[in-house]
Amino acid sequence: TTNGVAICIASNNQLEPQICSDGGGGAIITWIDYRSSSNNDIYAQRVNSNGVKQWTADGVVICTASDSQGEPQICSDGGGGAIITWYDNRGADLDIYAQRVNSNGVVQWTANGTAICIASDHQSEPQICSDGGGGAIITWKDYRSSNYDVYAQRVNSNGVLQWTANGTAISTASGHQSETQICSDGGGGAIITWKDY
Repeated sequence: TTNGVAICIASNNQLEPQICSDGGGGAIITWIDYRSSSNNDIYAQRVNSNGVKQWTADGVVICTASDSQGEPQICSDGGGGAIITWYDNRGADLDIYAQRVNSNGVVQWTANGTAICIASDHQSEPQICSDGGGGAIITWKDYRSSNYDVYAQRVNSNGVLQWTANGTAISTASGHQSETQICSDGGGGAIITWKDY
């Protein structure tokens, strides 16, 4: 449609959309959603190659846990669905959570997401890529050592963490590391880059 197809027109604001292919000519889109007015939550929608929405009008719930969620990122799960990650403020500090949604818009993991990192202090700015096997690799900036470092975690297609609890250290050099980006290495791993002080 001229000027675009409406993906979500729920009340209040919808912000920070992110997108990935659904592997069939369409896409899956995720965003921060303020329709509840008390929290910012995470929703998603699938649209086919003709621009027709495939899931519930205005999107399916990915996370509506207490307090706020933000900075969603998304990658394909290789089976018509997606894995979505975000920072989450349901605990004492910002943590990293993720959720898988299948091609029919049904969440596959624990309601409101699987904890990727719940280490002390803040974790934020997640980035995600496919692991090529139905799971994903997620990286983020991490303040557990009173200095922003870079950590990463792999989660399989069933939402089970594959590496060290609360993530594997990618860089713990002096000064801050932030603004991570990630891509698959084509062999089940990933290559990660960041800004380094």
